[in-house]
Amino acid sequence: MICFETIKIENGKLLNLKYHQQRVDYTRKFLGFNDKLELKEQNFNLPQNGEFRLRVDYDKEIKSFTCRPCTCREFKEFRIVKSDIEYDCKYANRDELDALKVDEKEIIIVKNGLLADTTIANIAIRVDGIWLTPKTPLLLGTTRARLIDSGFLKCADLTLIDLKKAENFAIMNALIDFKVIRAEIEFELGLERTI
Repeated sequence: MICFETIKIENGKLLNLKYHQQRVDYTRKFLGFNDKLELKEQNFNLPQNGEFRLRVDYDKEIKSFTCRPCTCREFKEFRIVKSDIEYDCKYANRDELDALKVDEKEIIIVKNGLLADTTIANIAIRVDGIWLTPKTPLLLGTTRARLIDSGFLKCADLTLIDLKKAENFAIMNALIDFKVIRAEIEFELGLERTI
């Protein structure tokens, strides 16, 4: 099964490589490969000026890589979707994940009654002045891991009730880092709330 890693490049440097390497190591072990695939040893021929996104597709070995200018979509509307989807690794085939979306709105996945992720980012909410992220996300994100290690984020079992009382809402991934957004969230029965 092919997986991929998306790494932000800034002026020729791979950002937060330690966390990407940890996820590649975890993924390859999950897939049954015990040898090491060192990202820093690869010749990706990185652009030296500007911000780019490097996508590395791999399984036992690197299958391909592409480098493109870094562009990030804006997300303002979210819909709550309940699902028992499994997405333990960053699989190249995202059909099952993408099938959860019914329109242009991004989704917030609720799994086993707990908040998990969006389709492209981990989430965090600020409750009583503390930034919290789901203890059991769909995917162990690299930015999430870095912010937990720094003490900025705390892990918690979060429910829709927590989301409804949140002071702020943020999404995070390797390309956008941690971004607080003003979001309109569509809950069940058409109820909406802007955070």
